[in-house]
Amino acid sequence: MLLFSTKVPEYRNLNKIFVYKSALKQNLEHFKDILPGKSICPVLKSNAYGHGLIEVAKILDGENADFFLVDSLFEAYKLKKSRIKTPILILGYTSPENLKTRLPFHFTASNKESLETLHRLKLPIHLEIDTGMNRMGFTWKNFEQDLIFIKKMNPKIEGFFTHLACADSSDDAFTNLQIDRFLTALKLFKEAGFNPKYIHVGNSAGAKKTNRPEFNMLRLGISLYKNALRFDATLINLQNLQKGETVGYSATYTAEENQTIGIVSAGYYEGVPISLSNKGFMEINGHICPIVGRVCMNHTMIRLPNSADLKADFKVGSAVTIYSNEDDAKNSVEAQAKLAGTISYELIARLSESTKRQIQE
Repeated sequence: MLLFSTKVPEYRNLNKIFVYKSALKQNLEHFKDILPGKSICPVLKSNAYGHGLIEVAKILDGENADFFLVDSLFEAYKLKKSRIKTPILILGYTSPENLKTRLPFHFTASNKESLETLHRLKLPIHLEIDTGMNRMGFTWKNFEQDLIFIKKMNPKIEGFFTHLACADSSDDAFTNLQIDRFLTALKLFKEAGFNPKYIHVGNSAGAKKTNRPEFNMLRLGISLYKNALRFDATLINLQNLQKGETVGYSATYTAEENQTIGIVSAGYYEGVPISLSNKGFMEINGHICPIVGRVCMNHTMIRLPNSADLKADFKVGSAVTIYSNEDDAKNSVEAQAKLAGTISYELIARLSESTKRQIQE
């Protein structure tokens, strides 16, 4: 009788996401320095912007943040299961049917139904006000009327907040309008007898624009992750193309000369967007190599230099950097996002959770 061990053997991961501990902590400290006295709360939603929910939480758990911010009950439970000690605020919508007992989290109330449910269970509440994003929250237009309902209920409101729609714009007109609307709602709220402990408006882009005495908390999102991630894959095959031959699905690339194509162990499942086909770049041993052909589900093809002197730099097994953690790199997340016609948030948030995250100092 053959017996099989349930222990997973050690093996080499072809794809790795390196998460830089020092960068995360330096970015957090930077915002503590420029916003003294404010509560700086890391946003860990969407798998910590692709960096790894649990990995990032464990790095920052000793930084004394008032909250880790997540989007869902699922993410909150994952953190709790991993014995994260930092309090957790769920910013996203939580279905009332999932709120049947008291839970050890802070929750967002964005409408009357969610507010009633959270109040009934005596859960700590952050009230969301829609000041122009027109997505979620009690609208500023009707807030005076809604306040009659809220005051009658008299829930325990720990936080009062809004989301800025255009904080990253050079034109602050709409941001200032949203802030004015929010301050009007806040004044009404306090006049009704409420005194929330946490008042938050700013995100990463709006940090300096919302540095006002009325606001005491910042939701630190994308700026927390600056230069904190490198995505590497492996060169797994070499193909010699003759002039006129094509490579990949739909034959979207034709060799204009005899050349060597490298096959990389990551595709759109791992987080290389198909929109980088025939546009993006990867790096091997300091050499920038263009993506050629259509990005596949688990493979991407790159064109290697033809110089015979460089052959030794391109061997099967060589590391391939897909996203560099250096700002000025041709394959930085920002540069690749621009080529893909999207934003950096989308590229990193779509990195596959199955890819191993490895913490670097």
